[in-house]
Amino acid sequence: MNVQYISQNYLQLYAFKKRKDLKQIYLLLALLFAGTLSAQDIHYSQFYNAPFVLNPGLTGIFGGDVRVTGNFRNQWHRVPVDYTTFSAAVDMNFINRTARKGFFSGGLAFSRDQAGYSKLQLVNLGLNGSYTRAFDDNFFGTIGAQLGVNSRRFKTDQLSFDEQFDQYQGVYIPGSPTGENFTNTSNFFLDFGLGINFRVQELKRNQLVDLLTKRSKLDFGIGVFHLNQPDQAFFAGEKVKLPMRFSPYLMGVLQLSSSLDLAGNVYGQFQTVYQEYLGMLGLNIHLSRTLGRQFAVQPGLGYRFNNVFGDAWIPNIQATYNNWQVGFSYDLNRSDFKVATDHRGGPEVSIRYIFRSVPALPYFKFCPLI
Repeated sequence: MNVQYISQNYLQLYAFKKRKDLKQIYLLLALLFAGTLSAQDIHYSQFYNAPFVLNPGLTGIFGGDVRVTGNFRNQWHRVPVDYTTFSAAVDMNFINRTARKGFFSGGLAFSRDQAGYSKLQLVNLGLNGSYTRAFDDNFFGTIGAQLGVNSRRFKTDQLSFDEQFDQYQGVYIPGSPTGENFTNTSNFFLDFGLGINFRVQELKRNQLVDLLTKRSKLDFGIGVFHLNQPDQAFFAGEKVKLPMRFSPYLMGVLQLSSSLDLAGNVYGQFQTVYQEYLGMLGLNIHLSRTLGRQFAVQPGLGYRFNNVFGDAWIPNIQATYNNWQVGFSYDLNRSDFKVATDHRGGPEVSIRYIFRSVPALPYFKFCPLI
């Protein structure tokens, strides 16, 4: 058993209480098969609503002054090795009223991921910065960078081990010696990421008020994470590098009529041998475009698959009211793991609020993005 397997997968497999029935044995085998996923980064089905996880180059890519976002995901709640992920972020644009070609943006992001009885946990605090350049009234390019401080840790008080089972009496003895020596249960490391994003939009950059008459837009780019490949090992004298992750994507909105849009998002994630692909189509229905009462609902359907098997269907719905946006999705497993989860992957919620100030004329500043 190599160190990487011990430090990432071993803790999650021992999150089970030992059982003899067939279902638990099958569940353990299913987790062994899915073990290659456990060392990967956090991910969201609503990746299009989690810009800081997707690409540092998406920092400041919104219409307004300050954006606050939050994401929550609970995956595989029906099995002992469940995942709970939470993220919150804030970013803002620093727009100089005398600058006509571009602007800087910055932000802070926090995320926490926890899994299983071992409470295997990853906490990240990240600082983002970006620069957006306007090539013309409808085309923008952004370069972004991310510096993260990470803490990975686990607990052993709820775990059970082979040495605690009396093979002669056939009973589990809690509190007995585990036979394991965990010299270190936490690790801290720095992390670096870069990204680039391009935006094409129908709304021109010199339009002060967005009346939702021109809504077509397209974002495309790539985020590259863990450029320094930090050491995440729990054991002294060993090194387990966190592999780089590449995240290319396309996210677009096509205006079909005065009150109807087609939204489409495609995302890929590549980290060593692991590959994940996720796509979503939605129909955005604008029920009101009146200033102060702008309201839209977007039902959609997504699908995730990776290099091993098809993973999940993802029905979702999103509502936008003025500066608020709330999204909900639910993963419906269709992989072999559906036997353990009963097709229930888990819910996910996203929330966003954008602060927009009223520009003062004639000396105004504004964000030219939708």
